[in-house]
Amino acid sequence: MFSLRKQRSYFTLFFLIVCIGLLHIATARGQTQRSGVIVGDPDLDLYPFKPGDGVAINAFPDTTSFLNTVFPIDDRGFAEFPIVGKVKVSAMTRDELTNYLRETFKAWLRNPNIYVKPVVRVSLLGGFAQPGLYYVDYNSTLWDVVRLAGGPILEEGIYDMRWERGGKKRKGNLTQYFESGISLKRMGFQSGDQLRTPPMVETFWDQFRTDIIPLVTFATSMALLYYTYQRDTYLMRSGRRF
Repeated sequence: MFSLRKQRSYFTLFFLIVCIGLLHIATARGQTQRSGVIVGDPDLDLYPFKPGDGVAINAFPDTTSFLNTVFPIDDRGFAEFPIVGKVKVSAMTRDELTNYLRETFKAWLRNPNIYVKPVVRVSLLGGFAQPGLYYVDYNSTLWDVVRLAGGPILEEGIYDMRWERGGKKRKGNLTQYFESGISLKRMGFQSGDQLRTPPMVETFWDQFRTDIIPLVTFATSMALLYYTYQRDTYLMRSGRRF
């Protein structure tokens, strides 16, 4: 009897431990979802140069160097550098790539102080002041990315902005990322992702002002010019002075 009661106590204790563990996991997951943080690739810090991304190189203070630009990384993880050709940067750490570039190009650099960092391709579409394609640092915030495009044209563009991937909405209501300042890496951003905000819709008055008024002005100017020419011709033929 004692042994059976003891086994029941152990079973109850084990059941309570399992329940507490499951509750802890569910609570942590809920907090992560509420905070809006999406955990990115755990290997991104060790091997940060991913296929489809880019390598931004800064050779300071030799700012006119041919290395001071962004080199795209193809789908196999290779980046094509001047003189040496393709190098598989996806299998390199940041320090390994820095040392490789320093040793390889030291004959062409006066001061081979090289800094490298991974950058991600982002498309800013719709109602931005300067929409287009941009390479941005993984550690940049969403605010930094939107600033590159001059911000949304509409005041409510921040609230209506969408994060898309492959034509599907990845996340809505991005205001939480603007407020928290979470990096693109923590958000889980990938090369090729798009940020889209609604464009400004032209009203009838906008179309009239941009399309109709110039035509009316041109037609009026031509009519006045023709009238002046006819008047002057008539006065000259009639011998009148004016």
